[in-house]
Amino acid sequence: MDENKSKALSFKGFAYLNVDHQVVAWGVYRGVLVSAQAAGTPPKCPVSVMFAGIVQSQNNARFQNELLIDAVRAQRYPQQMSRLAGMYFLEDLAQADKATAWGGHFRQENIVELEVHPVGIPARVDSNWITYAKVDGDGRLDQTDLSWVERYWSGQPFRNPPVWETIVHGRAVVFGTGLRKRAYDVIANAFPNALDMLEISRLAAAVGSDLGQTAAWVTQMNPTTFRLAYYLDMREANDPEFLKRLAAHDGPKNVRDLAPGKETFGVPDFRSYGCEFTVSRQLSSSGSAYIPAIHRTANGI
Repeated sequence: MDENKSKALSFKGFAYLNVDHQVVAWGVYRGVLVSAQAAGTPPKCPVSVMFAGIVQSQNNARFQNELLIDAVRAQRYPQQMSRLAGMYFLEDLAQADKATAWGGHFRQENIVELEVHPVGIPARVDSNWITYAKVDGDGRLDQTDLSWVERYWSGQPFRNPPVWETIVHGRAVVFGTGLRKRAYDVIANAFPNALDMLEISRLAAAVGSDLGQTAAWVTQMNPTTFRLAYYLDMREANDPEFLKRLAAHDGPKNVRDLAPGKETFGVPDFRSYGCEFTVSRQLSSSGSAYIPAIHRTANGI
């Protein structure tokens, strides 16, 4: 995309970021969040943190619901950004306040403002379609009438006051220091030996590089087994242009964490967020179709 056009699409948004999740904390302190498909296309790109969380927790109801919703998008609205790959942002504080009703990490202490830089046209949708969708006792969508999914992807408002969110491929710069300080404490407590890599990652983000960004990848190990694991993006580690920009950066540096004299950089251990798993086919609740289901076989990969 033309750089000027990309800048024109940039906007301010809000998000609830769960910095108790160490992978999220790493990205928040780093200062720039990167969507799964910001620098690639399937299958040669990471999966989103949301998708990785669904796999790691073996949340098959959520997994099957998201596949159904995305199937409608792919067939009827292929130009829209997939929920399975994008990042989510709320338009303003009023919309963000409504999202606290979702529970979980959607708490005021986790909200942050960001400057969002999309790659492509974002999808603006009313999340209430999903919040109030009819589900069975296991939390799976009622498949007898999924016509509402088309209204969701077409951007129509729900009958209640809408809660508009924007689904984006791209990058988002984290504003403020409050949440970033909490994120730093999480990483410092969990991986004190990796603070030098964290600081290099933060400086890389400041000079426009994805170096040090952590992302989840799903790899097929054999015909029946897959592995979910997190990796650091180190593709530019020896790139002369990146190293030149990094050396010329005159912003603040945490010299203490850079640990002069240390022989090697430390790295965070995100294996507890990974797993090995298989995928089978299960009959849908309506009995009309087979839907993939996740079966975790090993943790901490």
